[in-house]
Amino acid sequence: MGENGYLPYLMFFGGLILLIWILMRRNWRGQMRAKKDRGKDSYLVSNPRPETKEWSMSGGPAELNKWQVEMLERTRELQAIVDTKLLILQRTLLKIEATGLSPEERQPIERTLQESRDLVGEGSPNFSAVSELLCNDVKRAEIYSLADQGQSQSDIAKQMNLDPYAVEMVLNLRDA
Repeated sequence: MGENGYLPYLMFFGGLILLIWILMRRNWRGQMRAKKDRGKDSYLVSNPRPETKEWSMSGGPAELNKWQVEMLERTRELQAIVDTKLLILQRTLLKIEATGLSPEERQPIERTLQESRDLVGEGSPNFSAVSELLCNDVKRAEIYSLADQGQSQSDIAKQMNLDPYAVEMVLNLRDA
């Protein structure tokens, strides 16, 4: 390579650096113009924070917030496990039905099959409703009050328009 051997490479990289500088400067100017048009932090006012659920403890101490998040995560995990097991049970029942067992073979397991059908028919309880009730002090106190008055779990659930499983679990947790 002679005296001018590196000159084309230097010119290429120099041009590339110049192009990058021009594009970055153009971008910076566009950002500055957009910020000036927008005003000083006015975009924060137009995007208010979403409202929380009434049962949320988002305004409470950090330990309670952490506990609530952990409880809701465990609730979702438990709901998924129960739903999966019910699905497996339902598929097992379908396979047993498809085998065409004779009445003599079916007789010893008929009671178990009926209980399994009933369980699949009821479905899984709504565990998130339990979490919501545990986090809502007013509703939980009302459930306890109605239970102390001698009302049954199903009556409390109907009266308060709640999931019967949730009422049952909240009352069972009270006794624990």
